[in-house]
Amino acid sequence: MTRVLTWCVIVVTLSSVVGRGAGAQAAERPMTAAELPARLAPATRQVIVHLGDSLRAVGLPDAPLYAKAAEGVLKGAPDARILVVLRALARELGDARASLGASAGEAELVAGASALHVGASPAMLRQLRETHVGAAGEATSLATPLVALADLLARRVPAGVAAAAIDSLVARGAPSDDFAALRAAVERDIDAGRAPEASVVQRTQGLLRNIEGRRRTP
Repeated sequence: MTRVLTWCVIVVTLSSVVGRGAGAQAAERPMTAAELPARLAPATRQVIVHLGDSLRAVGLPDAPLYAKAAEGVLKGAPDARILVVLRALARELGDARASLGASAGEAELVAGASALHVGASPAMLRQLRETHVGAAGEATSLATPLVALADLLARRVPAGVAAAAIDSLVARGAPSDDFAALRAAVERDIDAGRAPEASVVQRTQGLLRNIEGRRRTP
């Protein structure tokens, strides 16, 4: 239970980030180490700052680390638990970059790290990256599909089924709305008692048919 609560917030937060326009994103300033909550013990703050320095040294974003620390404080988590989560996040950001490539943006890296944490494999992320580049080139972000993947995995959809569904939508150039629709539909189905795997398969097939229908419409 703790693990799901720790990481589902990343999925929700990223959902709002990737759904906003560039202007809204530009208005927000990334959190810095100086803004870490005062409640953290000095030794804990020192470890967090060191982790952030290590991330920056290898070209990874450190702002998600500080934001996650602040989230932990808000939830009343002890310092030791916060450090466990932050070390995992730092490691998985590195794994996400290794899988998604050096050109991956911050939103892609954080979404990729979240997907890895809830059950995706590096090979799944690499496959999504290859499919995305083949379908859309470098012009669009992979963050939205990765958020959808992480969300499906958090809802206990089998990893292979979830990855195949997202990959098929990416290959067809599905818009962001389709990934949001998939997540919402699967959530409703699961709440109604339907098996996660069956829901994802049927809902994805429906979205793929809709994509083909839109392409045939003059």
